[in-house]
Amino acid sequence: MKFKMYKAINGGSAMISEKNAFNDIRELGHIFAVSLAERGHDTQESDLMTGLAAYTLLNLKGENARCDAAYDVVISTITDEMFKRVKGAA
Repeated sequence: MKFKMYKAINGGSAMISEKNAFNDIRELGHIFAVSLAERGHDTQESDLMTGLAAYTLLNLKGENARCDAAYDVVISTITDEMFKRVKGAA
């Protein structure tokens, strides 16, 4: 399992696991999708993909260290998996 360290709000260090990172990004996606639905927009993507989109569209980088770490873990995990699949198909 992957972990990522980040600076906590209190100035110390904290870690986020891969599982918690995916949960945090899914939660962000769900909140974003609900907000869009309240405004008449229908999202067809999963909460995970919506969370990744929300992080980017809302320019959240640098706003919250835990969210930044979660995004980095999710992107890294997805990228690693896609490279494995491409190498396996070759």
